[in-house]
Amino acid sequence: MLDEETPCARGDEGCTSPRKRDREATANALLDAGKQVFAERGFDAATTREIAARAGVNEQLIQRYFSGKAGLLLAVVERYGREEAQGCTLPPTAGTCVEKEIHTFLHHQAEHAWKCREFTKVIMGRALVDPAIAAEMGRTLSESRIPCLLSRLEALRDKGLIDRDADLPNVAAGIATLSFGLGFLDQVVFAEDSGRVCAVARSIATTLARGLAPKG
Repeated sequence: MLDEETPCARGDEGCTSPRKRDREATANALLDAGKQVFAERGFDAATTREIAARAGVNEQLIQRYFSGKAGLLLAVVERYGREEAQGCTLPPTAGTCVEKEIHTFLHHQAEHAWKCREFTKVIMGRALVDPAIAAEMGRTLSESRIPCLLSRLEALRDKGLIDRDADLPNVAAGIATLSFGLGFLDQVVFAEDSGRVCAVARSIATTLARGLAPKG
């Protein structure tokens, strides 16, 4: 019997064993079901029994593959981070307008935060008590959203639209942090009206664009 972690025999280097494929499929089913149940129930109320039932697998596999419910949540967050880092999910670049580029980023992130609000509530709550979740959230921000925005700002600087001495890595980090505040804290936690959030985002974009403009 082939081991589930080894490639197929007979010299096919790219081949993956049936057992490994089955394990990956099972793990992915648990990740999908876990994300759904966590979002619906919250972390504490979610049970491994319900998650396993929704995935159509044995409940014991959650312990085997993820070391329990907390490990499953961490794996869900890690997969989300990988998906975010695989490519920029922002709308097409504004191209020649710094203000529009910043506003597009803030607006897009606000919409994204609202769409994912139920699951984000869960991971935010866990991040306060689970350092691994907090670290993974920080890694997702630093490896996906910030680089995506930074590359756009650098392109605008190359066109002479942003001051050459602007500290763009820190600017991008600050804007990304603001986007989370607007998208999640204002919309979801504080229940701000979406029109108000949009107005704030536009004002921030205008102010930052003026500050980034070439000197002289």
